[in-house]
Amino acid sequence: MKHPRTLIREAVAALLSANLQKVDPRITPARISIHRSTPLFAGKLPAILIYTRDERIEEQPNADPGLRYRKLELSVEIIASGDAAAEEADLLAQAVEATFDLDETLGLLVEGTRLTRTEVDQGGEGDTPVLAARLSFEVSYWTRPVVDEGELPLQVLYSWAPRIGIPHEPDYQPLLDPAGATP
Repeated sequence: MKHPRTLIREAVAALLSANLQKVDPRITPARISIHRSTPLFAGKLPAILIYTRDERIEEQPNADPGLRYRKLELSVEIIASGDAAAEEADLLAQAVEATFDLDETLGLLVEGTRLTRTEVDQGGEGDTPVLAARLSFEVSYWTRPVVDEGELPLQVLYSWAPRIGIPHEPDYQPLLDPAGATP
């Protein structure tokens, strides 16, 4: 079974694939990757890279063992090239931000997402400028360790506000994967 971070990256890729083609028809699923190490070629830009960075377990509520409240740093990086790279990246960054606002729970996969910063880097050698705009999101979600043999060691849980947190553990449901099995 998949780790919760993989499920989150896949959900973000699906959300962006469904919405970014309306803004730029070149942004097909083939140009959206959940791996930062994906090779990029000038003819395949603009492209979107989705990857996770740091994740911390919140100390409060004290949830060891039991429910764990996680804060994940998720990056959505837009890579563009050419004379209009800055404008293309800005337009796509605006669309990414609006898309997250449409579904901040990623289909109830997470408690919420929040844009924390945007960084822009420009580089590239030769005549073609390359620009990268990285949007960083804080993703909040809950997990529970599973001790049953044959089960994934970590379940992603979902619930709905205001029934969130340790007192409402009985209200949480294991998230189903796309194949219909509980992770």
